[in-house]
Amino acid sequence: MQWQQPIEIQYRVSEPLVGAQFHSHAFYEIYYFHSGDCNYLIGDQLMKLQTGDLILMHGMTLHSPHPSLHVPYVRSILHFDPAYLFTVLRPEKASELLQPFEELQNIRLSLEPSKQAELEKTWGELSVIHKERIHEGGSEDYGRFTFRFFELLQLIRHWCTQPVRETAYRSQKEEHVQHVITFLEQHYAKEITLDQIAEALHLTKPYLSHMFKEVTGTTVFKYLYNRRINQAKMMFRLHPEQSVTDVYKAVGFEHAAHFSRMFTAVAGCNPAAYRKKMKEETDGRGRAVQEEKRGSSP
Repeated sequence: MQWQQPIEIQYRVSEPLVGAQFHSHAFYEIYYFHSGDCNYLIGDQLMKLQTGDLILMHGMTLHSPHPSLHVPYVRSILHFDPAYLFTVLRPEKASELLQPFEELQNIRLSLEPSKQAELEKTWGELSVIHKERIHEGGSEDYGRFTFRFFELLQLIRHWCTQPVRETAYRSQKEEHVQHVITFLEQHYAKEITLDQIAEALHLTKPYLSHMFKEVTGTTVFKYLYNRRINQAKMMFRLHPEQSVTDVYKAVGFEHAAHFSRMFTAVAGCNPAAYRKKMKEETDGRGRAVQEEKRGSSP
C-alpha cells in the first residue's frame, strides 16, 4: 500500500524552464537555489538569486522564476501543508516550526558555505528516504521521513533566529523592474495603462516593455493580470461568501467576461466554480471543528 502525505519534495532538479511560469498554492514552500542564473519574482519582490539562497514562501504568494536558458538551473523545492504539522505534533511545537513562514513571509536567507552543506546533507537524506522507502508504506520509514522533515524545519527556524544575511545587488535594469512591480502592487486594483507606468517612473514605453520582459520573462500586462487573478483566488479562499461580481471589481477588472476568461486560463476553472469549491472547503472545515468540539465535550 502506498503511503500518502501532504509533502512534495524535489532535490537538485535541473530541468530547464521556458518563459515565466506564474503560480501560487495554499501550501508553504521551501526553495533552495544551487546554481544557475535566475531572477525570481515573489510577490512584489524581484530577487537576483545567488548560490546558497534559501527562500521561505508563505501560502498563496504569486511567484515565478526566470532562469537563463544558457546556464543549468539547479534548485530544490519542498511544498508542505502547514495543517499537517498539527496532526503529528503538539500545537505549540507545530506553531514554533511554522513561525518563520508566518511571521517573516517570503524571506530570502543567503546561506554561508557551512550552512549550505548542512542544508544539502539534510535535504538529500530526506529525498533519498522519500524516493526509495516512503512509497513502500513501511511505518518505520514513515517515522524516519517525518523525523528528517521536522529536522529540516528546525534547522531553518534556528537560522531565522539569527541575523539574516541577504544579498541585495541588482543591476540598473533590475532596479527599474522592481520599481515597476512596486507600482503595480500599489495600483493593480485600478485601471492602469502603460503610459501611466512609464510616466510615473520616468521611462519610455519601449524601454519599459523590453526591460520588463528581459528581466522577468513576461510582459507587464501578463504580470498584472496574474497578480489580479491571484488576488481574486485569495479573496475567494478567505471570503467565499463574496460574489463573483464584487471580487472581479475589487481586483481591477472592468468586465465580467474578461475576468472569467482570464481566471479560467490561470486557475483551470471559472470563478463561480472556484468560489463554490472554496465555500465547500470552508464549510467542511467548520463541520469538522464542530464535530471535534462535540467529541471532546464531557
